[in-house]
Amino acid sequence: MITVFTVRRAKERRERIVLELRPRIFTFLRNILMSKDGYSDVEIRNLYIENFGPIKKKTYMSLIPTLEDVVKQDKHRLDSLNYRNVISGLKIDSHLEKRLDFSNTRIRLKAFQSLSRLDLTISDSKILPHTYARNASLRKESRASYVGVSNNDPFKFFDQDNEMNQWDQISLLSQFVLHHSDNLPNFSKWMKYSKDNGQIIFFIKLVAHFNQATSVSTVIEFLGHADHLVRKEAIITLGKMRVKDTESHLIKIYFTQPFVCQTAIIEAISYISSYRQIGFLKNAWEMASSHELKKLVAEVIFLYGKGGKALITELSARETGFNKLVLEHVQNPLIPTMLKSYHANNKKVVHSSAEEVVANEVPDTASPAEA
Repeated sequence: MITVFTVRRAKERRERIVLELRPRIFTFLRNILMSKDGYSDVEIRNLYIENFGPIKKKTYMSLIPTLEDVVKQDKHRLDSLNYRNVISGLKIDSHLEKRLDFSNTRIRLKAFQSLSRLDLTISDSKILPHTYARNASLRKESRASYVGVSNNDPFKFFDQDNEMNQWDQISLLSQFVLHHSDNLPNFSKWMKYSKDNGQIIFFIKLVAHFNQATSVSTVIEFLGHADHLVRKEAIITLGKMRVKDTESHLIKIYFTQPFVCQTAIIEAISYISSYRQIGFLKNAWEMASSHELKKLVAEVIFLYGKGGKALITELSARETGFNKLVLEHVQNPLIPTMLKSYHANNKKVVHSSAEEVVANEVPDTASPAEA
């Protein structure tokens, strides 16, 4: 009982220290990182001691989370004139490296996360032992962090098959966004040679997220993959990248696909927005075998330019009962949906072929004229 009380009191003390110091430390760090004047690491350390006292182990309880908040508020702080001197002057990197040697798994996990968020690289010898840990959470977190913090070969573990759940994928995506968005590897290699469907799906998602045109031809190959979830992701990615010459193939295979792939094809037609598939959409509406698919097709028709609006009017005039309610529902401007948001915020160039995607890898601001 005494032990529980002692632990609880220690936790409350730590939380009190963080709450009391955090606003002041936040202002201190932000002002240094925003300053146009250069500060040496010694000057920054002396200023910190002058304002907050000697730097001890408990200092980092407030210091590191607060610096993470400053960086989270504005990622450009990572490029600040004084950022690296803040890290070295306050010995943040060496403190985090030491925490990787702790026996407590939770402490090591938090250290990896902080290293990643603060864009700090450390030697492979410090990271690699954890990437083969028996504890699955530590192993996955360290491998995800390795993508960001390794100063040698950050992508080495993608040459192996990794069991990725949704959280693992989110963690890895954040590493790519934070550390490699300006210098991405080509994802085709890992898509082609991985035997792990989860990993293949992850890299197909990355192709769409980063609009990596050089990988489009590889994604097209996965339209014939045996796993329907891999096919679904390939279809969605080709749609989001607006590769128009895949439309005819998607329509050809539509009625032979399972439900998840059919919905993906309908979404892809909407993303591509060539405005030439009104006939197919009308047929898909009439043949839809579920309420969910019926609603999706109706929404895509409604968002499909002038031809879609005309078809909605035609269908509304003759449909009755549930079908009429569906048509009224998708036309309601007060009901937000993912596709409505997408079309409002993602106006991109329509590419007529995979080759044209490669030739037009960067432009993504123009809006296609309706046919």
